[in-house]
Amino acid sequence: MKKPRIILKEHLLMPLIATEKRVYEIRKELEMEITDIRLNGLFLMLVSYIESMQKEIIKYYLKYQPEKIPNKLIQIETAILIENEDFYLLENIVAKHVDKMQYWEISKLFYEILRIEKPTNDDKIKTIKERRNELIHNNLKVDFKRKEIKQDSIDLLYLKDCLDEYEKYLLDMKVKISQHFIIFTKLYVLEKLWHYTFKTSLCSNFSDYWYIDTAKDCITGCKNSEMEDSLSSSEKFMLEIWRSQVCGGKVNFPNMASLDKHSQNHLYLFLKLSNDLFLY
Repeated sequence: MKKPRIILKEHLLMPLIATEKRVYEIRKELEMEITDIRLNGLFLMLVSYIESMQKEIIKYYLKYQPEKIPNKLIQIETAILIENEDFYLLENIVAKHVDKMQYWEISKLFYEILRIEKPTNDDKIKTIKERRNELIHNNLKVDFKRKEIKQDSIDLLYLKDCLDEYEKYLLDMKVKISQHFIIFTKLYVLEKLWHYTFKTSLCSNFSDYWYIDTAKDCITGCKNSEMEDSLSSSEKFMLEIWRSQVCGGKVNFPNMASLDKHSQNHLYLFLKLSNDLFLY
């Protein structure tokens, strides 16, 4: 069975919602005394927030779907292997790879891996980014003959227009992601991982083992199925792992070396998903 997509819609939206709040905070800053330096700083922050948001969503997506990395070969620093020979190795490799990408590559990859259309105001967003680049790289011009120095700056009206465009952009992205990933709820993802982990027909019915609250999108408790006595030792162990995370059940640890590669892989996937789902 192919590895399931354990991407949560809620987590894809979190960076967007956080960025909306930051955009609102910048708008509130405009009610205070404004100088050219303050305007330029707020403008640069605005553009960087959007780019950081895209990077954060890409990193989250690729840590569960590394096969979507466009490069067939990527460079891995030896230091990463030495310092991160642990549970987070893949995340660190993905993060380093994304951090090295150019901003235009990140923007392109953002739409490709999510498989959503670009926003309706994409051309305006590109123009804003170009203006940001000009402000950073061509801010100071010196006329040596006239002994004049010219510095670039944006005005208040332009920044307000940029805020309007980014608010439209974020709303558009939220709608598109919500629609495209509508089925990727917590229950959907957990059930997909359940069937990937337990291939026996004894576990074919997810609700035989769990009390489910669809409205709240969560598992509310554990059931004791009459079929679980017939599970293999590794399947019983994995069931105990699930129950320990969901219901605080005890785990009778077997000889960990006895777990086959299949069980080890599923244990890793469940623990990784647990880090994003469950509070301790």
